[in-house]
Formats: sequence, C-alpha cells, structure tokens
Amino acid sequence: MVDSFSTGKIPRSNPPGSKILIRWIFGGLIVWGIAQAIGAYSLNHDPRRPLIVLACVGAFLGFWVALLVLFKKRQKQNSTYIEE
Repeated sequence: MVDSFSTGKIPRSNPPGSKILIRWIFGGLIVWGIAQAIGAYSLNHDPRRPLIVLACVGAFLGFWVALLVLFKKRQKQNSTYIEE
C-alpha cells in the first residue's frame, strides 16, 4: 500500500461541489449584509449607517476572497514543486 508519506505528495484536493458551496455562502452573506444595512437605515434614516454595514461586509468578503486566492496559489505552487 502506497501512502502519501512514502511518495512525498500531499493530498490537497477540494471536495466536489466546494466552489458552488462557497458561492452560496457568499450570496447568503451579501443578502444578510443588505438586510442588516436596511435595518440600520430604518433605525434613524441616517445614510451613513448602511454604508458602514456594507463596508464591513465587503471588507470581510474581500479578506476571505484574498485568503482563498492565496490558498489556491500556494496549492498550485506545492503541486508544481512536488511534480519536479
């Protein structure tokens, strides 16, 4: 039996359907952020409040996207390094 330790390869495959799941989560967070922004605006009709909420949701999602891109880039580098 050949395992990943003897071959030197690190198994790093994404589960099937993970991209669709991440898109659904992103969509849900966007809808949630819009709902929170509407609630923040309806509290006292100050237009700055929903902008702050949307900026925080956008910053969170942007940070998450950056981490996903970094992870994918590292995963690609590791796979090319192992193949050499």
